[in-house]
Amino acid sequence: MSGEQENSDRNKSSLKKVLTNPLFRADSKIAQYSGLGVTLAVTILIFLWAGMWLDGKFGTGVLFTLILTFIGFSAGFYSFYLNIKKLTEEDKKENPKFNKF
Repeated sequence: MSGEQENSDRNKSSLKKVLTNPLFRADSKIAQYSGLGVTLAVTILIFLWAGMWLDGKFGTGVLFTLILTFIGFSAGFYSFYLNIKKLTEEDKKENPKFNKF
């Protein structure tokens, strides 16, 4: 009977580990890199929405939509570039063989 109880306890503990451990850590590179794309897209969409709203408010056609979408893309891409640069530098410090070129 004690053998069955040990197996049951072992199965419960391994199931508990699987259910309580996250799929990836919050500071993992996967989360950081995937968050960059989401940030870029959200920035562009917010500026696009603001431009469409202003065009509707003032009746200017697509003037504000084009201008603010370009500004949103520029700001989002600049932020994307700075974050990629920072993450790449961190990767180089953690792994000296990373990207020698």
